[in-house]
Amino acid sequence: MRKLFFVIVMLSVTKLLVAQENNEWKTQTFFTGYFALNGEYINGLPSFEEVKGKNIGFNIGEASILSTIQPLEKLKINSVITYKPRLELSDIIAELSGEWQFTDQFLVKAGRFLLPLHPANSQYYAPMNYGVALPIFVTNHSLFPLNINGININGKFDLSDNFQLAYDFSGGQYSKMSRNEAGILGFFGRDGVYLNEDVNQVNSMITKIENTENGKYPKYFGTGGKFNFKFYNMLQLEIAAFYSQEELTKKPDPQTTYETDVDFLSYGTNVIFNYNKFNMKASAWYGNEKPEDKQHFEEYNIELYYGELSYSFDKITPYGKVEIINGRSKDWTRLTGGVNFRPLFETTFKLEYHRYLQDYVDDFDVIQISAVYSF
Repeated sequence: MRKLFFVIVMLSVTKLLVAQENNEWKTQTFFTGYFALNGEYINGLPSFEEVKGKNIGFNIGEASILSTIQPLEKLKINSVITYKPRLELSDIIAELSGEWQFTDQFLVKAGRFLLPLHPANSQYYAPMNYGVALPIFVTNHSLFPLNINGININGKFDLSDNFQLAYDFSGGQYSKMSRNEAGILGFFGRDGVYLNEDVNQVNSMITKIENTENGKYPKYFGTGGKFNFKFYNMLQLEIAAFYSQEELTKKPDPQTTYETDVDFLSYGTNVIFNYNKFNMKASAWYGNEKPEDKQHFEEYNIELYYGELSYSFDKITPYGKVEIINGRSKDWTRLTGGVNFRPLFETTFKLEYHRYLQDYVDDFDVIQISAVYSF
């Protein structure tokens, strides 16, 4: 990975020197950042309070610095350093990539970047997310990773005045897909783990997750692709898929260990509709986890449905979301309603309410507030 970044930097410097000598291009730079103060309150979920010891918290929820350097007309170097609670040091670098634009139909990016398979991934940064909590697609890495270290090829074709086709293919290394804690209290991302009235089972599951990760994040290779069909600058239909092969370890007792390779395939469709100040997003994604050792490991299917509606009244944007997971062993639903108030371009205030619904534990609520300042 370091070699890849070194190559990108060296190419940029070399091209920049040539461009300066020939007076072909003046380097352009863009620098911005933000920080967010977040508060969270979880009501009616005893298992979480008993395991974590508290159900309310307020702190710095996020801070980020973003920069774009364009040393050549066709070359951009993007970097994003983002702090979030409980992020590992290697994950603080959310993006560090260089992109060369050969034409509008063919661009090549190399480095680390957000995997562009689902529109929710773009909501990873606080100013770009209507609400406070990240969508389940981002926090539950059960269908594809958030970002990837590798190469991306993308482009677009204007087939007519009202019809555009875009493509996007990525391949590279990523950290093992897992439930990553998110938010001030560390609840989001592992929501499903706490949906159990038996505190001992919750602790056992948390221990299992921590032992699996064990401070080490194995790297696997994955590939993903997406086709985007855009109609009349209002409607987008996306078809996407991701494939990878990971490893699973099972230790039924201290003397026995089973290991197996797992083929993982996920695929789905995203629909995006924008008209005037109305915005809608809807997705249906499916995943299949197939182990080679079927004697000691089970095959799993995962389904995830996502819907989002919002309407902007200039400075105020109310919104609603529904997220449904049909997981490995249990199904659950999260309903979200909130309001985003942006009195100034640099300042945003958010209020968000979540309702969790499931059959095997009582329904409960989560309330979040946030203040975001951009510079």
